[in-house]
Amino acid sequence: MQINKAILEIFDFTSSLAVYSEHELKVGDESIQEYIGAHVTKAMKDSGLRLGTLHEYNPMGKEIVAYRQGDKSFVELSKELSERTFDYMKQATDAVVIDGIICEAVTDVNYLCILLCQAHDAYTHQLFSEEDGTLATELVPHKAVLPNPSQKLRSFVAIRLDDLSVRLFEPKGEYDGEVAYILADKVLQVGTDQSSRDTVRKVKTIVDKVSEAYESDGVKAMAMVKQLISKNAEVSDTVDPVRIVEQVFSTNPVQQEAAKKELAEQDMMRPLPVNREFATKVGQQHKIKTDTGIEISFPVEYMKNREFIEILTNDDGTLRIEVKNINKIMNK
Repeated sequence: MQINKAILEIFDFTSSLAVYSEHELKVGDESIQEYIGAHVTKAMKDSGLRLGTLHEYNPMGKEIVAYRQGDKSFVELSKELSERTFDYMKQATDAVVIDGIICEAVTDVNYLCILLCQAHDAYTHQLFSEEDGTLATELVPHKAVLPNPSQKLRSFVAIRLDDLSVRLFEPKGEYDGEVAYILADKVLQVGTDQSSRDTVRKVKTIVDKVSEAYESDGVKAMAMVKQLISKNAEVSDTVDPVRIVEQVFSTNPVQQEAAKKELAEQDMMRPLPVNREFATKVGQQHKIKTDTGIEISFPVEYMKNREFIEILTNDDGTLRIEVKNINKIMNK
C-alpha cells in the first residue's frame, strides 16, 4: 500500500466548526505513510464493506473525474468532499470530534479514500525535574486522539479512480427525520449492495427460521450453510443464496420454497458480492448453545463425522450431545 497524497480535515461537531487544510500532509514521513496505509489496508478487508458505483454525471462523480483529468487539484477536491460531508453530518452526528483524512492510495490501482476517524480522550506520561533536582512523573490527558491502526475507523470510502466503483462502510445517521447512510446516500449519492456480513447473516437467519418452522435439524442445516459459503469462497467472490438453500433443503421441497420466499422478500434471489477471506472464516467454526446454558464450539466439518460429535434424541424427546475420541480436556 502506497499513499501518494493525503490531507487532514477537522470536523468538530461539538462547536459545529470545520477546519479545512490548504496544504497536503507530508506523506514522505514514514510514520504518516504507515499510519494511513495501515488503516486503508485494514478497511479494505472489512466484512462490512458495501459495494456500488459512482456515476460520472452526479455532483461528486463530476468532481472526481475533473481531478482524474487534472482539472482540479487534490486540495480543492478534498475541500469540496469535506465541506459536503461536514454539512450533512453536522445535522446527523452527535457532539464529537472527527478527523477526516482524504488520501490517494495505490495498490494495483489508484483509489481516492475518505477515512473518518472519531477522536477520543487518552492519557500519556510526562517526565520533569523538580526544583531540588529530583525527577517526577505525571499523567497528562490528551483530547482528540485518533484511533490506532488496530482499531476500526468510524467510516471509510474507497473510490477507484479508473472506473469510479465504490466500497464503503459507515454507521447510519438520522438526517432531516430520515435514517440514512450519510456518505453513501447524501454525500456521494450512490446505491450499494449489502455487505458480506449482512448477506451471510441474512442467509443464516432464513435457514434457521425455516428449520425451526418445520422442526428440522437446525444445527445440521446451519453447519451446512457455513460450509457451503466457505467452500464457495475458494473459487468465487460472489455467493448465490438461492443455490445454498436448495442444497441445504435438498430433500424437502416445501422448506426450499419457504426459504426462497424469504430470500425474495429480502431481494436476495441473485448472486451477491462477498469478501472471500470473510466467507472462508465463516466455515471454520460452529457454535451451539443449549437451553441449559452450555455452549460448545467445534469445527464445522465435524458435523459430518460422528467419530467426533453427535447430537442424538433420547426416548423422552430431549437431546444429548456426545463428544468423542478426546485425548485431553483443557480449560480456556
